[in-house]
Amino acid sequence: MRTQLFFIIFLLIGISCPAQELIGSDHTLPGTLASFEIAPAQEASWHIVAPAPEAETYQVDSGSAKLYFSSPKHGRYTVIAGIVVDGKPKLLTKVFINGEEDAVPFPVPLPPISSLETWIKTQAPILVKSKDFDKETRLVADCFEQIVRRIDADNIRSPQNARGQLQIALTVALGQASPAAVTDWLPFLTELSRRLEQELGEKIDDLAEVKKVLHNVGNALKSLEPRTARASLQNIDGLRTRGSQNRIFRNLL
Repeated sequence: MRTQLFFIIFLLIGISCPAQELIGSDHTLPGTLASFEIAPAQEASWHIVAPAPEAETYQVDSGSAKLYFSSPKHGRYTVIAGIVVDGKPKLLTKVFINGEEDAVPFPVPLPPISSLETWIKTQAPILVKSKDFDKETRLVADCFEQIVRRIDADNIRSPQNARGQLQIALTVALGQASPAAVTDWLPFLTELSRRLEQELGEKIDDLAEVKKVLHNVGNALKSLEPRTARASLQNIDGLRTRGSQNRIFRNLL
């Protein structure tokens, strides 16, 4: 009887004071969510040693007792949890393999983006030498957007008319912005014209395709600036050309 009682007390002591353990999978799949936790549950300070700095992708839950991990990078990872036991610091570690240990890491997939949009986002800030770049970018984007709206409203019925109206809109908008704006934007718009021709190719006389490209250009330009203090552009529906002086960008498109 005394032996049984001693055995029961021993089991109770063992249950009430178990050793902490870091629990988690030995092998994870790239891009999927995995979790690691302390058992019994205990607050911890977490860290992951990854095969590359950019591969460190994890989040600690609100109670700091569990770590969530996901990364597309293959390789060997080490989870480290810092805890306090009886007033003394202790480190728990666990090594796991994400995907294949020796595989070449594959890049995180990015949303598709057209080469024209990429070119606008990278080259506009370089080619346009203007002190009012943000304001003028909004004006130029509005020119492209307004042509798209006029096509939708059936006020422009041919690619040739769309190009002509765009030339007028850009000339007026930048001419009103500042005396130097036309000169500042000329290198960018000249190169943009060449790239628009490449983008359209054989579809350069297809109004629907022209509208689509102009819409993409407007969106790309808008993404170059904060959406504060939108500049306004005078409506161009009633504009009339007075010879070549109103169409400085006559070769655009």
